[in-house]
Amino acid sequence: MTLICPAPASDPFAYRLQVPHDPRAVGVARSTLRAALAAHDRPELIERAELLASEMLTNAIVHSDGEAQFGLHFVREALRMSVWDTSPKPPDLRPAGQDCEGGRGLQLLQILADRWNHFPVRTDRFGTVSKVVWCEISSL
Repeated sequence: MTLICPAPASDPFAYRLQVPHDPRAVGVARSTLRAALAAHDRPELIERAELLASEMLTNAIVHSDGEAQFGLHFVREALRMSVWDTSPKPPDLRPAGQDCEGGRGLQLLQILADRWNHFPVRTDRFGTVSKVVWCEISSL
């Protein structure tokens, strides 16, 4: 009889999810993220990762007109999440008033992520047509 042992929790892993331009897709991505982190024995990351992923994906859906891609990559005790979207416009970190219903997503990234940033993606010879926003959180 052969026993299959699970991989150690510290082993690297990576996932990618195509996200349609639909607000309901944010919940699907959160569920997928939660399942991946649980399967890899990383429950300490779930709550913070879900909130940050929700904010990045919601921004992608609100501020672009196409699909998005959500990626997560765990290596060396850090989880990097990234969201690609079809808008070339960089994220705009601006103060949100007390009465504003939105505008706090990037502030949450600033506060809760260990690191975050964005970069343009050139996909054709005519220039930048999309971007990636990413963040990292540590399990240490």
